[in-house]
Amino acid sequence: MTFTRTGIMRTAVALGGLLAAGALLVPATASAQPGVGGGLIDTTCTFAQVDAAIHAEAPKLAERLDSHPDRKAKLQEFLALPVDQRKQRAQQWLDNHPDAQTKIEEKRNSPEGQQKIDKLRELANSCHNY
Repeated sequence: MTFTRTGIMRTAVALGGLLAAGALLVPATASAQPGVGGGLIDTTCTFAQVDAAIHAEAPKLAERLDSHPDRKAKLQEFLALPVDQRKQRAQQWLDNHPDAQTKIEEKRNSPEGQQKIDKLRELANSCHNY
């Protein structure tokens, strides 16, 4: 299989978006915690539970995810990993994309970013109901 530059970038953006979304769930505390974690990265929900929660509680997000089967497959693959491997993969991605942490912080500190964080926390907290 050959990868084009565009294909690699799309994959990186999709995975990066997934990991950034998970990284947005890292609690912002006064004492910085090393590494990544929180919310969907730490969930014990299955992909099916997370997907059902997204469809029930965040229909616009579900629509966007459903319209990109490759991203949905990456989310499924990511959630199939044990939590420690998810954290490791997310940290590796952040290490390989140092500018991402700044962008994550900017989004975290915006009103729109706070709304997204709150919604992702709700999903992480409720996915066990599905």
